[in-house]
Amino acid sequence: MSVSLTGAGLALLSAACFAGSNVFVSKSAARTSDDRGVLLSIVFTFALSSLAWLIVEGARTGAETGRIWLSGVGWYALSGLFSVVLGRKFLYASLRRLGVTRGSAVKRLNPFFSVLLAFLLLGETISGLDGLGMALVACAFAILIHRSFRMRGDGSSGIEPRPADYLWGVASALAYATSYIARKQGLDTVAAPAFGTMISALAGLLLFGAAAIVVPARRADIRTLFVGIDRWIVGAGMCISSGQILLFAALFYESISTVVMISSLETFISVFLSVVVFRTEVRPDFRIVGAAVLATLGVIAVAAG
Repeated sequence: MSVSLTGAGLALLSAACFAGSNVFVSKSAARTSDDRGVLLSIVFTFALSSLAWLIVEGARTGAETGRIWLSGVGWYALSGLFSVVLGRKFLYASLRRLGVTRGSAVKRLNPFFSVLLAFLLLGETISGLDGLGMALVACAFAILIHRSFRMRGDGSSGIEPRPADYLWGVASALAYATSYIARKQGLDTVAAPAFGTMISALAGLLLFGAAAIVVPARRADIRTLFVGIDRWIVGAGMCISSGQILLFAALFYESISTVVMISSLETFISVFLSVVVFRTEVRPDFRIVGAAVLATLGVIAVAAG
């Protein structure tokens, strides 16, 4: 299998894992707090990535004396603060307020922030096919977001979200996009995806630990981490952790632009799971189907470019 196909396959598997986590978070909305759910997912990420680091990468750190290796570790830690802490916290809040379909659609602002930051900060180029694919995906998400503003409720509760609720999804997309830039910088310096994911998760755990020193609510989250949790929040933590590791590995083989555009299929996998498998939301109409077709064509164009 070529390097390009390996990266694309890992990105697609990552999208499927994130889609599963979206549905599970939505189903557990009434049972577990956002912060405790985020902390649990970080614990899972640290455990899974540590196992992958030991088995797949042979506990290799790429350690070298000097500032180069330390800068790579620093980029990994920074990516963790943006992804496993801020990105997940905002994502959980978005999914609870908007539902799976809306929350996933707004999260897909991620590719646009990522491509823009990659162009401005890393000098990545955008080919003609990339531009065409981005335009198709932009049209698809414009349809989804426009539809979500017009519909009432998320298909399960019938409650119309406030316009301000959408800001949680925007903030999550921007945080994840920023983390992609930091991850790519880390991979360019220390080429060990599982090790990098482990460092990112460790940075998140240390941040929660530091917060627990001064914030009583964070201490309570740590003390009661495994108290009263349900299978849905456990499933969400496992899926989002697996998705994080797969995404990190995909960035090792592919450019940020290609990875984030392939990951945009997460929206439509989420809709399928929530509508067909778990039936937590209403069946999409022709506009959703049309948007899915446009986005799929866009992803193919970007991957080919």
